Amino acid sequence: MTKIKNLFYLLFIPVALFIFKGSDAPDEGMYPLSEISTLDLKTAGLKIDVKDLYNPGGTSLVDALVRVGGCTGSFVSEEGLILTNHHCAFDYVKQVSTVEKNYLEDGFHAPTKKDELPAEGLTSLITEAYTDVSAAILSAANEAKDLQERTKLIQKKSRELIAEEEKKYPGTRAEVAEMFIGQTYILFRYRELKDVRLVYIPPRTIGEFGGESDNWVWPRHTGDFSFLRAYVAPDGSPAPYSEKNVPYKPKKFLKVNPNGVKENDFVFILGYPGRTFRHQPAAFVDFHEKYQLPYISKLFRWYIDTFEALGENDPALALQLSTRIKTYANTQKNYDGKIAGLRRLHLVEKKQEEERQLGIFINSDPQLKSEYGTLINDINAVYKQIDELGRAGLVIGQMRNSVIAVRLGTLLVDYFKEIKKPDNERRAMFAEKNRADLHDRIKNSFEDLNKQVDIIAFERIVSEAVNFPELKDFAPFQRFKNEDNMMANPKNFAANMLNGTFIKDYESFIKMMEDPANADKIGNDPVISFVNEINEAYKPIEKKNDEMTGKLNILLPKFIEVKRQWQNKSFIPDANSTLRLTYGYIRGYSPADATYSKPITTLRGLIEKSYAGGDYRIPKKLRELYDKGDFGKYVNKDLGGVPVAILYNMDTTGGNSGSPVMNANGELIGVNFDRAFEATINDYAWSESYSRSIGVDIRYILWVTDKIGGASNVLKELNVL
Repeated sequence: MTKIKNLFYLLFIPVALFIFKGSDAPDEGMYPLSEISTLDLKTAGLKIDVKDLYNPGGTSLVDALVRVGGCTGSFVSEEGLILTNHHCAFDYVKQVSTVEKNYLEDGFHAPTKKDELPAEGLTSLITEAYTDVSAAILSAANEAKDLQERTKLIQKKSRELIAEEEKKYPGTRAEVAEMFIGQTYILFRYRELKDVRLVYIPPRTIGEFGGESDNWVWPRHTGDFSFLRAYVAPDGSPAPYSEKNVPYKPKKFLKVNPNGVKENDFVFILGYPGRTFRHQPAAFVDFHEKYQLPYISKLFRWYIDTFEALGENDPALALQLSTRIKTYANTQKNYDGKIAGLRRLHLVEKKQEEERQLGIFINSDPQLKSEYGTLINDINAVYKQIDELGRAGLVIGQMRNSVIAVRLGTLLVDYFKEIKKPDNERRAMFAEKNRADLHDRIKNSFEDLNKQVDIIAFERIVSEAVNFPELKDFAPFQRFKNEDNMMANPKNFAANMLNGTFIKDYESFIKMMEDPANADKIGNDPVISFVNEINEAYKPIEKKNDEMTGKLNILLPKFIEVKRQWQNKSFIPDANSTLRLTYGYIRGYSPADATYSKPITTLRGLIEKSYAGGDYRIPKKLRELYDKGDFGKYVNKDLGGVPVAILYNMDTTGGNSGSPVMNANGELIGVNFDRAFEATINDYAWSESYSRSIGVDIRYILWVTDKIGGASNVLKELNVL
């Protein structure tokens, strides 16, 4: 295996590592860095040199990009100032808010650096290098005695490679990304910044304007932006929060263009898109349509309605539940859009027909038939087994996540199991180097812990799950079928379990965790006992999952390879939270018959919506400024007002939140934050006709920061005053 010391060497990684070569250009647009030099960006509209965008041998726009938690951000000053989305900072603003000082509702502004508040638990990652480790991982996988072991050996080898890289480069974090399942694995190295602070956060009625009514909808008028700052130790090394830390000096920061864009302008995005599934077979999409999407959508809708009702007359509880409600609502509406898109496009049927035609192609050639003749049937056989498990994994996942006490109990059981292993063989979250992150995760879970909410969530999950055929024999749920037992009532069982557990506060939990001798003392705790029941009963399902993953790890590379031969075209790897480029144009679309949506909204539209109240409430100061016509230099004469949001035909997904939208000169003119409802299907299939993404216009960001926030210090740092 050849190690790469810096981005200079990326130029020499063969393109074949990231795409399957063919005669046609890819018809999608989440391009890995290695592909940028192969694109005809000049013809598309880029005015700067491609090396100014990505230069493996020097500094370029790529160096201004940063992964902010699960989002993207960009450096916009030499003092480590980061511009990202309001919803990406939401949870960290909630953490420093109280009912008396509710920065989440009222906004936050630090006039000086010493006033900036730590975003506890938030880290930022900057891509430094990556290298192909496919040979090493596949060599290890091929030593497996069975398919279940193959999956475990891939995970083990990945951990070993990560440990080697992080040891070689202190202060960095490494990750192995699977670019194509069972075929291509890339080791990424990141500079990890552990001290991130809040600088300017607009009021919630701006950053979340339109709420769930407008989420995944165009036209949009949401000021979804936040300013943060990254800090490091005085010697420039990554360090946790300390008053002695100094602002991080990025290699590159983006220039803000306060003049914005107009319709049909060329634009591009660099970011860290989360996950797409475009190369998966029909059976995979069918499983999502039948099980995953409807189950999660229905459950999350119930959570939202129930939790909102709980907090209606309890401001403290409403604040505690705010992040969970926002997360559930975002996912629920996204999944509804996916369900509608799958049905509208008849995507499963189209993929099935595609695979039928692929089968004809395979059978037409004796050599292909010899190698791939049973391939499609073999894949469908694996997914038949997955279908038989149905919602089992989803139910257990929700039990381990949505019931916070069970989440913490599961973490503790896993922790005591993992610390018995050598450090380099542990799961990443339990490695010694990640101890501080683990404690942050535990602390955040305790901030969400609420017995009343846990009982409600437990009752809902169990009451539905006991009626699922795939869980009819699941041992931990059998008690809930015995009507003669008072504990057969999930609500009573949960209340009894939570009343008797020691899992009540962060300090005692950490104290319990830090003494390995307690591993043998906690078994009688009712939450731990239930967790152990779940774990034991779930083992056969986990074993089957590992076996099926191992089979797919062998079958899917063949599936993609023979599709490449059939279609004679290039494939871009599905998104996997690694740095990608997408480009396109400021462009409207026709979401329905006889309608056309323009690509830029203005403050006038926001004011018109505001009369409805509710999700469309606005700060009093915003209306006063509008009534006075105080738009400053941010007004656009052609549009007749301050531009608020922009629409474009670029290829984005979750993880692109906070990505900088740049113009042909590489200047920042907006921040990506959403997609149109029709584009929620992008994760499975992308099309220029319906795939539209949404960003907040830089002119609105600057107007709000200036006129409402009074954050002149931020504007000076951006060099726009």
